[in-house]
Parts: sequence; C-alpha cells; structure tokens
Amino acid sequence: MSSGRARPEDGPGAGGPRPVPQLEGIARYVMGKPPRADEPRGAKLSSNENPFGPSPLGIAAAVAALPGVNRYPDDPGALRARIAAHHGVEPANVVTGAGSDEIIHLVCAVYLEPGRRMVIADPPYGIHRIAGQLSGAELVRVPLADWVHDLAGMAAAARPGDVVAVTNPHNPTGTAVRPDDLRAFLGAVPRDCVVLVDEAYHQYMDDEVRESAVGMLDLHPGLVVSRTFSKVYGLAGLRAGYAIGGAATLEPLDRVRTPANVNAIALAAAAAALDDDDHVARTVALTREGRRRLADACTRLGLEHVPSQTNFVLVRDRDGWPEALGRDGIAVRPGSNLGVPGWHRVTIGTPAEMDRVIAILELLFG
Repeated sequence: MSSGRARPEDGPGAGGPRPVPQLEGIARYVMGKPPRADEPRGAKLSSNENPFGPSPLGIAAAVAALPGVNRYPDDPGALRARIAAHHGVEPANVVTGAGSDEIIHLVCAVYLEPGRRMVIADPPYGIHRIAGQLSGAELVRVPLADWVHDLAGMAAAARPGDVVAVTNPHNPTGTAVRPDDLRAFLGAVPRDCVVLVDEAYHQYMDDEVRESAVGMLDLHPGLVVSRTFSKVYGLAGLRAGYAIGGAATLEPLDRVRTPANVNAIALAAAAAALDDDDHVARTVALTREGRRRLADACTRLGLEHVPSQTNFVLVRDRDGWPEALGRDGIAVRPGSNLGVPGWHRVTIGTPAEMDRVIAILELLFG
C-alpha cells in the first residue's frame, strides 16, 4: 500500500507535471539577506527597506482594521479613490496590487505572450526580467549608458506591441533619467506599446529631477506608472502598490487581478499612510542626508560609487569592505545577483547605522 509520500524521482522528467518551457530560463529572484542571528548589533542594509519604521498613521489604521480580518477585504475602491485624489487623476486611472511587483506581473500577463517582446535595461530590475520571461516574450536588453537608462536606444529598439520598462530611479544603480529625456522617449516609442515606468523610489529623488511620469500621461496612450507603499511609507511587509495610467490600458489589469489581491490590513494602512506627510518628509530628509554622507565618504576614501537618487548607493568592491561590514553585523547586497558583479548595494540606514558603515570604511581606507 502506498504511503502517499512524494518520491525523489517524482516531478518533471519522471512522469510528473511539467512547468511551461520558459520557466527553464528564469533565475530565481534573490532577496537581501539579514545579518547573522548571533550578531547583537545586526543591521540589514541589503533590501532597500525604510529603517525609520512604518507610517504611524498607517499602523494605527492597520490596528483598527484587525478585528475585521475574518471577512474578505472590501473592494479596493476606497484606496483607489484616495490614490486618485493624491495624484489628481480619476479612480478609473488607478489599479491596486500586492506591491508594485504584482503590477509588473499583471502588465506582462495582459500585454505579453510568446512572439511579443519586452524591452528592458541591462541590467534590469529583476522582477521585470522574471515577469517578462514567464510570459514567454523575448527580452530585448539595452545596456545602460554611464549607469543611466539609454532611453534613445530603448525607443529605437521598441517595436509595435512591445512592453518597454523603465525603472526611474533605477534599481540596482540608483540613477535617474532627466524629465525632458523621458518626455522625448515617450514621444518616440510606438503608440501601441505599453511603457511601464516604475517609480518605487520616486520620493527620494533630489528636487531638481523629481518629476513624476504621472504628469506625462497625455504623451503616450500606453503609459503605466507603478508606485509602492514599501519604501518611503515603510509598509514593505504589507505588500501594497498601485499603477496609474489610461483607463483603457489599466482596465484589463483590473479585470484579471486576483480578487482581494490587497489584504484588508494593507488597504487600511496604505490609505492612511498617503496622508502621513510628516513621516514622508522625515524619511526623505534622513535618507538624503545618509546618502550624501555615504557618497562623500566614498569620494574622500577613493571608493568608486554610482551617484544615487534612491535610498541606496552602489559601491565597487575593493579590499574586502563588504566582508568587513559583515563581520560587524552589517548586511549589504552583493551585485552578483543584481546584474552588477564586482559591486555591492548599500541601503541607507539610520544615522547610527551609517556612522558604523563610514567608520569601518575609514578604518580600511582612511
């Protein structure tokens, strides 16, 4: 009599179910690792999280929503209306998702298939790569130019019916494109392409370059701008995000998204966090200052780095500095699984955490 237990030989190639062929070429997305559990002063600077905590208004709303978790979440219409008002658009121009990563997967599921193409930067944000590959589309990689999206090259590569993805600011490099260049790009891409502009790190940008593509919706009918509550609002663990775009472009995403895809706690927290201007201002100010301090230290100590508009800085490996941080309980992200081998990505932490990072670098290179 069978025990019902799975056997090692079961699975693909052994008479078991077979995944779709395109899965063969998909490398797993590797999350940033925390410091070792035995490190009393552990600091996780590997996942671009908000070290200053979640929005207090968001947490209060989440706690208030807890007694209702025996029910399915309400339709996200209330959050959609809040987002629309926040950005000066109509609710039909908004669709919500479980983080902006779900938005990316929805765009690729709706607008890509075998025989279509997805134009991405090289290196890309990892979820763009995975979602595009899973759809069976051909990935067209356009190398960065001086660490920044080559928008002219991407527009030239785009063909009718493609999805073109721009992460602005970019992950993993932290660079941003100039608003005028983005406008020119939107005018050059074929009109029946979907142009996905991922603005996960938008609030961290310096004022002189921080112009959202939301204000450019009239320049391209297929423009979709994705945002997340994971970064500046500090709600990464709740998984809430959204897209803004033309109603006709977003309606198919809303039609096929999973029912109740944003959980009730996340709906409540995200709606409240949108109004938490004090938390956003504090987070942005502290992050910009930490970013400036780290960049200045790298320049002073001769460590090559990429000028950043995000809450992280990409720094070239040299003389074991990532390992030295690790020995002090500070985890940073190796570029080898981000498409930039020979570099490490350092999330901006609290002032005390940045003190420790800079002190170690000065000890090594000062």
